Amino acid sequence: MSELAKQMRAHGIKSSWNLTEFDQWVNDATRRDIENLLAENKQVFGLKMWIWETIEAENLKGICNFGVDLIFRNEDRQKVKDLIEGYKHQKWSMLNAKKLVDKLFDLAIMSCTWV
Repeated sequence: MSELAKQMRAHGIKSSWNLTEFDQWVNDATRRDIENLLAENKQVFGLKMWIWETIEAENLKGICNFGVDLIFRNEDRQKVKDLIEGYKHQKWSMLNAKKLVDKLFDLAIMSCTWV
C-alpha cells in the first residue's frame, strides 16, 4: 500500500477528490512514495506537464511542491515524447488536451499531481 493511501486512511479520507491544496500531509506522503519508487527502480523519469519538462530520476528525490506531475518508466520515454509532439502539432482544443492527459496518465506508473 502506498504511503499516500495509508495517510488517506489515517485521515479518514476515502476519495482523492476530497483532498485540497491545504493538506500538506498529502505532499509529504507523495514524496515518500516517490522515494520508495526510486529505491526500487531508478530507471524512471518525471514529467512536468504543459511546460513538458522531463526530470531525471536523480532529480526526483526530495522534489519540491509542483515540481513533477507524472513518473514514467524510461522504456516509455519515446512514447511520452511522441504523445507530446503529436499534441503540439494538433489544432489546440479541450478535447485534444483531454485525450493527451488521459493517455499520459494511463502510461504513467505514478501520478504526483499533489506534490
